[in-house]
Amino acid sequence: MFNQTAVNRSFWRATAHTASYTKLGHDATVDVMVAGGGIAGVLTAYLAAKEGKTVALVEAREVGGGTTGGTTAKLSAQHELIYADLLQTYGLDVAKLYYQANAEGLQLIRDLVNDLAIECDFEQMTSYVYSQKGKHTRQLEQEADAYKKIGAPGGVQQDMPLDIGRHLNTDSVLTMENQAQFHPVKFLNGMLHALEDEGGHIYQHTMVEDVQKQGDSFRVTTDTPYSITAKQVIIATLFPAMDPHSFYSNRLKPVTSHLLAFSSDNHLGGGMYISADDPKRTVREAWDGKSSYLLVGGETHPTGDSHSTEERYASLLHYAQRTFGTGNPVDYWSEHELLTPDRLPYVGILDEEQEGMYVMTGFNKWGLTNAGASAKLIVDLVLGKDNPYEKLFHPHRTWPSEATGGSGASSQTAPSLTEQVKELAAGDAFTTKVEGKQTGVYKDDSGNVHYLDLSCTHLGCEVRWNDGDATWDCPCHGSIFSGSGEVLAGPAKQPLKPIKPSH
Repeated sequence: MFNQTAVNRSFWRATAHTASYTKLGHDATVDVMVAGGGIAGVLTAYLAAKEGKTVALVEAREVGGGTTGGTTAKLSAQHELIYADLLQTYGLDVAKLYYQANAEGLQLIRDLVNDLAIECDFEQMTSYVYSQKGKHTRQLEQEADAYKKIGAPGGVQQDMPLDIGRHLNTDSVLTMENQAQFHPVKFLNGMLHALEDEGGHIYQHTMVEDVQKQGDSFRVTTDTPYSITAKQVIIATLFPAMDPHSFYSNRLKPVTSHLLAFSSDNHLGGGMYISADDPKRTVREAWDGKSSYLLVGGETHPTGDSHSTEERYASLLHYAQRTFGTGNPVDYWSEHELLTPDRLPYVGILDEEQEGMYVMTGFNKWGLTNAGASAKLIVDLVLGKDNPYEKLFHPHRTWPSEATGGSGASSQTAPSLTEQVKELAAGDAFTTKVEGKQTGVYKDDSGNVHYLDLSCTHLGCEVRWNDGDATWDCPCHGSIFSGSGEVLAGPAKQPLKPIKPSH
């Protein structure tokens, strides 16, 4: 353990309790069913209900328990350095549309906070991308030129705000003004209450298992004895719960980032910060209602790679202590995201053969403003209205696809499985072979040992041990399993299969 005093939990979920909802307890018939209890799904469900649609929102685990509960919670259209790249690769129209979509997504959330009086620590901020080594000054200038062409407010400057400038010795800084930050779980709670006020139905611990067309409606079967009949279905889970022809499996790349929260009196000059330099670092302030905290994140990597997650947390800790003089963290957690080959989300019709089913995925680590824009797009599609971003975000757009590649993990061969298990600490795991089959061995806090088939129950990729979060992570499509094999995040729906060793 890199730090014995910290708790493995999201700061946002530690400082705000999400509302609790029951499982689906009866068959239901609605106009629109939304799968996924994060901000994208909840915003979509609310906007559909506001349009007079009957809505059911279902979440496989707990609302706000996935990416929304783990985000850095920056509401910004400044997505690191993206607009110069979009300009060069796809032209002015695409770059401008992407900026406008995210600016409107931010404005939608701002309006909802104000109109619904949601107390969620919403603050207007300036977003900053900074370079400390001078290697990215030209890139920042090119991005600033792109800002002028697409109409984004900001540009390059030399100095940071005084409060953060004394910590970061920067060479150049790119700003985007009039952005914001908030507490995502508090915002989500406000939206869930608003959805209920509009007549929406919300169900937790209800996993979508299958969706079948029946006449002019869909029958959605769940892991409860009950089903939902809906005229239109929206899949807003991290990885699509439905994936015809493995379209999304072949294109989405799962990545994981890590964050630490520190009790701190450091103030950051009214801004949110991310480095252009490698390794990437993201920094912002947060509050728990009484005290100020510093959130430091980074160390993004392919989900389930072979490197130690504990070492990644230690690297962030060293950076925070060296740069900001922090003490030990109070919370540490991981955030899971999906990347698309062209850096634009997949939002729209799920599959050309399935009219009436829609998808929201691949937000490329910027899922909050994208979620706002995407929710409005999906509801316009449901209502049969035109939307300026339909072609931009269309999942089946004919833009270049990134070649996919596999990676393997080397197995650890132990001279004696019995001896390895004997020496295994509670809460830890290792990988070995049992009768020629790659096997995960995990010892829980009660001392019980779990032997697991490491084939992900989604599409069979080999999961890998994440020693920082004590989870088994799938490098192919981002499924996350607990140490003992239970599903923590999809697209997998079934737990890892247990194995009985012969010894």
